[in-house]
Amino acid sequence: MRLGIALLWTAAWCGAATDDRLIEAIKRRDIKAASALISQHVDVNAALPDGATALSWAVFLDLPEIAGQLIDAGANVNAAGEYGETPLTLALANGDVALTEKLLKAAADPKATRWNGETTLMIAAGAGSVEEVKLLIAAGLDVNATEGHKGQNALMWAAAEGHSDVVDVLIQNGANVNATTRNGFTPLTFAVVKNDAASVRRLIQAGADPNYALPVKEKDGRKGKAANLEQNGNEDKDRDKANDTIKMLTLAGAYRSAEAAIALLDGGADPNVADRHGKTALHVAAEEGQLELVKKLLSKGANVNARTESSPPSDTIFFTLAGEQTPLLIAAKYNHPEVMRALIAAGADTKVKAQDGSTLLLAAAGSGHVEAVRCAYEFDKDVKAVDSFGRNAMHESVSGTWEKATQPEVTDLVQYLADLGVPLDDVDQRGRTPIDITDNAPLDQPGQRIADIILSRGGKPRKFPNEYVRPASVR
Repeated sequence: MRLGIALLWTAAWCGAATDDRLIEAIKRRDIKAASALISQHVDVNAALPDGATALSWAVFLDLPEIAGQLIDAGANVNAAGEYGETPLTLALANGDVALTEKLLKAAADPKATRWNGETTLMIAAGAGSVEEVKLLIAAGLDVNATEGHKGQNALMWAAAEGHSDVVDVLIQNGANVNATTRNGFTPLTFAVVKNDAASVRRLIQAGADPNYALPVKEKDGRKGKAANLEQNGNEDKDRDKANDTIKMLTLAGAYRSAEAAIALLDGGADPNVADRHGKTALHVAAEEGQLELVKKLLSKGANVNARTESSPPSDTIFFTLAGEQTPLLIAAKYNHPEVMRALIAAGADTKVKAQDGSTLLLAAAGSGHVEAVRCAYEFDKDVKAVDSFGRNAMHESVSGTWEKATQPEVTDLVQYLADLGVPLDDVDQRGRTPIDITDNAPLDQPGQRIADIILSRGGKPRKFPNEYVRPASVR
């Protein structure tokens, strides 16, 4: 009796099994087989366990011919998969305008949403299709509709992906340029992060505030920034000093969005806004060597001698910048001589020192490159200067510079500094010579050069490099 019931259940299950031949043919991109099956009137609406149908797969794989045949054969244009994907949402994501239009004419629901509330208009905006966006607006979609999880809308999606033409169309159709997500992000915020200058300009033209301050949210019982920024690895250093907000120009600096920063400045952004450590957009641009942005900031009134805040004193990390840095010192440290000259021409103080006593020449030596030092030496000729830790330019040339320059470049710098008269074998406050530092870093070539120069001048190093090879002439 039980066996009979089991057999009946098995037979019923097998009889209800999905005929997936059509779906499998489409997944193989076998157009001929798929067309034959459609002409044989197989069930075009058969679905896999996840809800995907033949039409869904045809649209997903961008097979418009088969998709058209399926629609003509009566395929359900509103069949939704387990994540709410319909043939229409898939066509929109692919940017297939012709298929989108065909689906809409076949009564595809333009108000369909994914499982998380993302609308068809958001999908089209994110894909960057002006034509699709226009079709959906014509179908009655609300340009300011938001999804429930993050509170994002279509304009934000377009800005986040750098689709300035879609941004323009949405604004023309009433999109709110000052709408905010649950974390306070605006369309302008997304455009700045994307470094989309065209969208930044269009949004400001339409009324977005170039000095908008992105609020910092409480997260997990601690103070932190908006979730999206935290996920991108930025830390509290990017927060404005005055309060728990991030101005748009500061945000542009955090994301190295130079073009967006220029657009913000042209739109009225304050050029002297600083993060909570006093770092301005000019500091960031100087560090990145963004000459065009540096010039724009200076033309808009940026303080050329702005200083970062003081930092706790430390002599344990060679390549971490001390506090009280100016844009000029940072440009020198990061080997941007063109930026250095632009800043000096605008009135940068060439005699200023950082908190640790670093001079312009010391900062340039820390870049590991001759070019920066050559520029610095034109304005700072104190070759025997030392910082508050007793480090001179030769110490700086081999301290952490392996991250910024190759060994041959640092070796050339060592020779250049020696020719200028920088002491080769002095000790810093921790009793280390430049050769000691090279032994603790992957800089055997510069260490060899320093020892060679000392010997060639008739001297003897306090300590030879660990892997030193004496030149034949002095053996």
